[in-house]
Amino acid sequence: MLYRTLGATGLRVSVLGLGTGTRFGDPRQNSAADAARLVRAALDFGINYIDTAAIYGEAEAQLGAALAGVSRERFIIATKFWPVDAGLQPITPAELRASVNRSLQRLRVETIDVLQIHGLRPAWLGPVMDRLGPELAALREQGRYRFLGVSETIVDDSLHEMVPHAAADGRFASALIGYNPLSPWAELSALPACEQSGMGVIAMVAVGRALRDPAMLERLVREARERGEPGVADLPRKDPLGWLRDAAGGSMAAAGLRFAASHSAVATVLAGTLDVEHLRENVTAACRPPLPEEVRARVRRVFLNTDAAYWRSGDV
Repeated sequence: MLYRTLGATGLRVSVLGLGTGTRFGDPRQNSAADAARLVRAALDFGINYIDTAAIYGEAEAQLGAALAGVSRERFIIATKFWPVDAGLQPITPAELRASVNRSLQRLRVETIDVLQIHGLRPAWLGPVMDRLGPELAALREQGRYRFLGVSETIVDDSLHEMVPHAAADGRFASALIGYNPLSPWAELSALPACEQSGMGVIAMVAVGRALRDPAMLERLVREARERGEPGVADLPRKDPLGWLRDAAGGSMAAAGLRFAASHSAVATVLAGTLDVEHLRENVTAACRPPLPEEVRARVRRVFLNTDAAYWRSGDV
């Protein structure tokens, strides 16, 4: 396993992180025994960065049970809290404290390493921090968590407008950013802002649905060509990203992981799976050398000349 430093936090994190999204937290799809088997395999592979969230079903509880008895020095836990209520107003400080305490209980840890604000829209940043900033500072002072992070939403913020503002705020140590070959727009502002401010970057959605579904990818490229998007004009109609797959070592999953891991700002790339062998393949891909610069440059020429909002809609 390769390890990198997460920005100015000093945390040494595995280049591949384990994401525990809604499938991991659904006991109908992932039993406690299966969750424990996956997590222990991840640790054996050298993965030490594990990401979860309060709203991922039973993910925190599944993860806490899976890590029971494991030395605390072997893993870094990042979780998230949802910052607004049903009316899209910031939650109260008391609700924040309750969410953090519940996460600690479910994770069975005394301290969360990275506490992230979940899915923060650009317009929410100011109001949320105005209301919750003092409580967040108090919770950190009390040892409930070590570092404050922010998680964006790439569907509603396809151009990554929130992250540069968070970087300028000065209170955030990390950012969870959507970044993959079909969606490289974070390179324009978000990733440079993180590098300049010392915020560590965790890449998410490195392998979106379109990279896993050849028919979907061909349809998206065809529709983009019909809309006149210049980036896709010269791509082959059949297997339009075969050149990227081949350069990455034979799979689109490897292409997504290696592309995300190749950027100098990225400390770790999240991958979510319920299959141990699939996780092993992801580790192998993430630990390979960076993609050649000419391949990454071609990705930028293609997809920075497409419609960002369209390519990030519908879990592309």
